[in-house]
Amino acid sequence: MKKFWRGRRAGTEFTVSGDPFGYSVDTKARVPLQAWSERLASRISMPEDQQHMLEDLARRGTVVYAVKYRSQLDFVYLNLRLHQLGLPPASFLFDLHPYFYQPRWYALKLLAFHFYHLIRRGELPNPYDSGHYREKIKKGESGLLFLLGKRGYYRRAVLVGNDPLELLLEVQRETDRPIFVVPIMLLYTRHPGRERKGMLEVFLGQREQPGHLRKLVAFFRGSPNCVMEAGEALNLQEVLPELAEGPYHRRKQVFEIRRGLIDSVDEIKRAVVGPTLKSKLELKEIILHHPRLDAFMQRRARSQNQEIWRVRKEADDYLEEIAANYSTTLIQVGEKTLNWVWNNLFDGIEVDVDSLQKVKRAARHDTLVYIPCHKSHIDYLVLSCILFQNNLTCPFIAAGKNLSFWPLGPVFRRGGAFFIRRSFKGLKFYSEVFSLYVKTMVQLGHNIEFFIEGGRSRTGKMVLPKLGLLAILIQAVEDEFLDDLVFVPTSISYDRIPEEESYTKEVAGGSKVEENIRQLVRARGFLKKRYGRIYVTFAEPVSLQRYLERYRGDSTKLLPKERHAMYRDFGYRIINSINQATLVTPHALAASALLTSERHGVSKAEFHEVCDMFHGYLNNCGVKLSKTLRNYQASLQDTLWDLERGKIIGKLKDEDDDLEEEVFTMDDSKRLLLEYYKNNLIHFLLPPAYVATSILSQQTFRFSISQVVEDVAFMKNFFKFEFVYDNEVSDEKLVEGVLDSFNTLGWLHLLGEEDQPYTLSHRGQQAAHSFHGLLRNYFEGYWLVLRATRYLQKKPYTERDFIKKVLSLGQKALKLELVERPECISKMIFGNALKFYVEKNIIEKVDCDKGKEKEQECYTDAGNRALIQHYSKQISRFLRSPHFALQ
Repeated sequence: MKKFWRGRRAGTEFTVSGDPFGYSVDTKARVPLQAWSERLASRISMPEDQQHMLEDLARRGTVVYAVKYRSQLDFVYLNLRLHQLGLPPASFLFDLHPYFYQPRWYALKLLAFHFYHLIRRGELPNPYDSGHYREKIKKGESGLLFLLGKRGYYRRAVLVGNDPLELLLEVQRETDRPIFVVPIMLLYTRHPGRERKGMLEVFLGQREQPGHLRKLVAFFRGSPNCVMEAGEALNLQEVLPELAEGPYHRRKQVFEIRRGLIDSVDEIKRAVVGPTLKSKLELKEIILHHPRLDAFMQRRARSQNQEIWRVRKEADDYLEEIAANYSTTLIQVGEKTLNWVWNNLFDGIEVDVDSLQKVKRAARHDTLVYIPCHKSHIDYLVLSCILFQNNLTCPFIAAGKNLSFWPLGPVFRRGGAFFIRRSFKGLKFYSEVFSLYVKTMVQLGHNIEFFIEGGRSRTGKMVLPKLGLLAILIQAVEDEFLDDLVFVPTSISYDRIPEEESYTKEVAGGSKVEENIRQLVRARGFLKKRYGRIYVTFAEPVSLQRYLERYRGDSTKLLPKERHAMYRDFGYRIINSINQATLVTPHALAASALLTSERHGVSKAEFHEVCDMFHGYLNNCGVKLSKTLRNYQASLQDTLWDLERGKIIGKLKDEDDDLEEEVFTMDDSKRLLLEYYKNNLIHFLLPPAYVATSILSQQTFRFSISQVVEDVAFMKNFFKFEFVYDNEVSDEKLVEGVLDSFNTLGWLHLLGEEDQPYTLSHRGQQAAHSFHGLLRNYFEGYWLVLRATRYLQKKPYTERDFIKKVLSLGQKALKLELVERPECISKMIFGNALKFYVEKNIIEKVDCDKGKEKEQECYTDAGNRALIQHYSKQISRFLRSPHFALQ
């Protein structure tokens, strides 16, 4: 202080070396308990793609971070974590003196200098007017600004004084180096908050704008759920051309820029934590008092001559059965538990990062509906875990009522599950309550997840869509519960699934085992095995509003038949999107190659030859392969070893004879299991399988393209209940695309004639037989159902009893070598064939057991022998075996 007063008497200025304004900081923030603070900051998660984005921005220009609220702790968290990640931390702050985080003596000097400046000049040093900030930005140093807060409000509202965003725009005019403003958010908790506030908020501050105490508690607790997320960077070079010249209008534009950055931060929060949670009781009250449900209950009370309170009680019971009881704490604990499970069951989860980024962008603006394929019970858990780990809010999940058993039911409810009955038939009141529950949830902004297939696929391929819940969600937009819903088709694939053995038993004719506590205890056996990798890919998000725009005018005015067609079309588009997003896995490729032949053994050379043909075709078509298939030969070898270890295939080789080739063997009982994994990718191989089947059926070197197109149209219709097709691609285009690929791969010779321009090469004939082999079991299965119609001529059968008869017939036909493929004896194939033949009036539905309380549908022969002969002859032609033609 003596030097200070001597300087004053001599008339000299008191200065501070370095930054006299006190807004500069070390790139590695200095904080009390430095080592502990750094350890706590290291727990903050930031997505890798955003780290790469910040690295790229720093190489191309100057990065300025924009935080919503003015906060010293936010600055500390931000800079510590950025420094740890090797990203450019902020070296200066706009409008914030970080005295507490400066070296002690330097901080004291700054305080003394600022006090002196305030006494002498009546204000603190101004880094705007002095050009301090301008110089920092021109040097390319990263900075940090705050978008909201009491300080600076007057300048922003009255449009006077200095504004950091306006300064950045002025500097951008003077430099060619781009300035990027990056909205960034620090979330101290993943809890979305509840509408009812407790005393805790009084002391700790609101979650939206936490007080110092709440932030300190989170900071020193070192919450493992802290999240740092960056939004889309604003390039100020792109803003300059639209900037007004006049200061007043320019400040108005700066306000709009600031609002856009604030909206971006809010959108980040929306995607990460979701909307505010209402209690289960409050949500039930809202639904029970909804005018639509209230009117329905009034009508029901009058029609059934009941007191209104009894009807309302029934509705409340339904809601109690349905409603979730979401708990963020359970999800956070569950995520840790599931990581342990994945590490013990699987070799990792492969997530397609590019498709995930599209979902994250959509989640910041819209309410999402995740629609994954359903292969396993753990699909629920895998998707929620992936979303949580990538800073996306976990959705509410529509789960079958069969999963509501104790003790898992209450746990699932707290994990976001709401329960749905398998059928709404005869349950109009239940349907009304459930529909309103779902519509209210999306109206409140909650993301939803449901399985459009209804139940798990036992065959490995997508099941045709169930349209009930899909229709409810479409009606939510039509009834203006919300403006739009964005659907996210999601593919979840497995090298192998834990339920594989139970699936093959069901497909072979066994009964489904109901989920209960006993099944849960038995599930411990899964932990003793390993099932390879899990693959998660997201298709392009689909805006429902954009889809509805194709129905010019009001889609609510569609006739019931037109409306059902709309639901079906949208459902099929979702299924097709999931199929197209699916990755080809080594196990699916290997299973497909092994099942192209009816023999019990396949040589190693033949196996690799077929794999190469399938792999070449898939690559030529641009189909996405899993990362494991990048090392193609090694991944196939590992897959064969895994199948051998799991006793799905065997291996024969004489160790004393080096010239003898290895042979892979398959028991009939294991072919159904391989069929499951073959079906994981059959949708990619269907077009060449159809084309190859038609070409081979023509039994000539020169095949007719017009005949191929006609045959493909027939097969697509014949297997309409088995597979989903892309309706945007015509049969002609499909055939043309396949033949182009065949030609590129050298499987065709060019002849030049108009309708017969090609013939198969030797390699092409091998490929055609391999592709055709993928379909043979389906043709044989459909033929068995045709042959079994003779049973229906004697008496009607229920579906269950008829399929039992076909299963028995299939075993006899296999022993007599009338069919070649054991996998054709499938309850699922027979069920789909039955649907097709009913539609074609070969088999007729009738009522039976009329004397019983519960009427059942039975099936009988429709007496249409000509159609039976027609379809059996087509099967005979495609399989090139005359005995399939029935008389």
